[in-house]
Amino acid sequence: MASFSSFLFRNFTLVIVLMSVSFSNAQPTSSSRPQGVVLPITKDASTLQYLTYMKQRTPLASESLVIDLAGEFQWVDCENGYVSSSNRTLRCSGKECGWISSVSCGRPPTPPGFQPCLGYVYLSNKGVFASDVVAIQSSVNGSITGPHVAIKKFLFGCGSTSLLQGLAKGVKGVAGFGPFQVSIPSQFSLALRIPRVFSMCLPSSTAFSSKGVIFVGGGSYKMQPGIDLSTSLTYTPFYSSLIGPTYTSGYYIQVKSINIGGKEVPMVSDNTTFNSLGFMKLTSISTLNPYTVLPSSVYKPFVSIFIEKSKAMGIARVASVAPFGACFDSSNIISTRLGGLVPEINFVLHTKKAVWKFSASNSMVKVSNNVSCLGFVDGGEFANLVIGGHQLEDYLLEFNLAKKILGFTSALAQQTSCSNFKLAR
Repeated sequence: MASFSSFLFRNFTLVIVLMSVSFSNAQPTSSSRPQGVVLPITKDASTLQYLTYMKQRTPLASESLVIDLAGEFQWVDCENGYVSSSNRTLRCSGKECGWISSVSCGRPPTPPGFQPCLGYVYLSNKGVFASDVVAIQSSVNGSITGPHVAIKKFLFGCGSTSLLQGLAKGVKGVAGFGPFQVSIPSQFSLALRIPRVFSMCLPSSTAFSSKGVIFVGGGSYKMQPGIDLSTSLTYTPFYSSLIGPTYTSGYYIQVKSINIGGKEVPMVSDNTTFNSLGFMKLTSISTLNPYTVLPSSVYKPFVSIFIEKSKAMGIARVASVAPFGACFDSSNIISTRLGGLVPEINFVLHTKKAVWKFSASNSMVKVSNNVSCLGFVDGGEFANLVIGGHQLEDYLLEFNLAKKILGFTSALAQQTSCSNFKLAR
């Protein structure tokens, strides 16, 4: 009888905890349902990775996670200190397990019994998939603080502590924001009945107080001093999976041409990197690559033209600093609100009207007091074009998962920055 009473007490306590944090997953009314949720972003100074934070488990505990824009789902270290009374392993035969692309449950157990949902949680490392409670900050119209809301059956992968190697110090796992059914924005949208849209504004500073922001549910997007970024977006289609040398999934856009200071960069056509329409295959957007990667056939003329245009502006070249191929005397660079007067780099996308402009704050990297380098790297002969984190900072990127379109702003430095987001109360 004592054991049965203990069982009732534990379950009654769990119900009370879940009721105290959860406003979702329980048929919310139109008046109580959040319009969106927000997550903070910081930049790690050591790894240059971008981190976000959310509360998970019962009782709730805050977790820091590396943002992977192309990641399929969230995974955390369950091996070291993950304790939660609401954690539940997924059943291999359950529908939720079938939503995960990497699942490989193996043969049914003999005799028949519970078979856990198993698959690759990170790279080629296997783990078990589970569900647990997560709690996040809601918002009203992208500008006003709402109540914390909880998702009771949030799907995630359980990894081992060894998988944290190479990630920022103190993080507990990786947060996947890819175009998948079990990614963070997809799960939030389904559970909270908000639009399948999320936006990301990466901070350029590594100071912990300089936080960027992720919106899930759509705009408006209010930044200090009262600027709504949803009114200044340029749109281009994105593709969630492409077949090139290898099959990959994520966010891919067309880059038809590149010009620097008005001069077009020669983009040598070959069967691996370019298609018959003349745009780069597998032009992906990545938060894990700190800088934009170009294939050698594009990188060499790219750097050559930038050096040529910089020399015409009186900017002297100095010895290169790895991993960059072109560095300059920063005392020759005139300071502006956009980080300095250097040749402007333009990526022309699916139409000539859709141009992604990179000014000095996104094209140059300060490596010392007197030296700044062109923040693009040579990926080798067979590399794909990858737009990396430094080039994404202080832009608002809106990913509409339902319509498969990407919206992006021009550089925010003229008016504000990603660190200038603050919810009103």
